[in-house]
Amino acid sequence: MPNDAAYQVTADELRQFIEQHESLEAEKKDLVKQQADIMSEAKARGYDTKVIKEIIAIRKQDKNKLAEKEAILDIYKQALGME
Repeated sequence: MPNDAAYQVTADELRQFIEQHESLEAEKKDLVKQQADIMSEAKARGYDTKVIKEIIAIRKQDKNKLAEKEAILDIYKQALGME
């Protein structure tokens, strides 16, 4: 059985990790709400939020990989007579 002093320190440390994680979860929830509020505002002003989300996803991508993907997409669209 562990000695009481070592156990207490471990319990305090564990509690600290858990509380920090819970705090971050609360912050994350607030951020998600703020993001939803931003999209609601954009929608209220007439913007297409699906397109905004696509642009956000595109901006996250590596520029070289995005250019390669767009080039392949153009080739496929031309092959199908879509351009």
